[in-house]
Amino acid sequence: MPFFMENLLNQVEMIRAQGTLFLANTADRPLATVATRDIAATAAVLLADDSWSGQESVPVVGDALSPDDMARVLSEVLERPVGFQQVDERTYKETMTRYGMHPAWAQGLADMAAAQNDGIYDAEQKASASAAPTDFRRWCQEVLRPNLLDLNHS
Repeated sequence: MPFFMENLLNQVEMIRAQGTLFLANTADRPLATVATRDIAATAAVLLADDSWSGQESVPVVGDALSPDDMARVLSEVLERPVGFQQVDERTYKETMTRYGMHPAWAQGLADMAAAQNDGIYDAEQKASASAAPTDFRRWCQEVLRPNLLDLNHS
């Protein structure tokens, strides 16, 4: 699966307070991204399609951006500077467990980031016939920005 854009909602406070996006991903390595609403819409279409049967991989990808590119888009959408900082695997896991995540789950997410850095999404991204309707910029405008603004008004 591509990188879920919604994972960034956990960083709204950090983005607002520090102007920094933190991921364990390589700064210049493009990640296939997806909004969960596009996964849901694709699933709904398939569930309503009487000709659909069995199992098959159905790529759903919004676009592919590096973390540096994500920070650039965030800067433009939020109209303020946002930088990217890569965190090492140990720090990534420690941060997640400090906030209550089970160590095994945190290890799984760290392993997933390592797989992303090694290009696990490359084949799926190339196999995707068409992009999902929600690209990263649109998602930031419609989902992330309103969440960040809610924090400012709290």
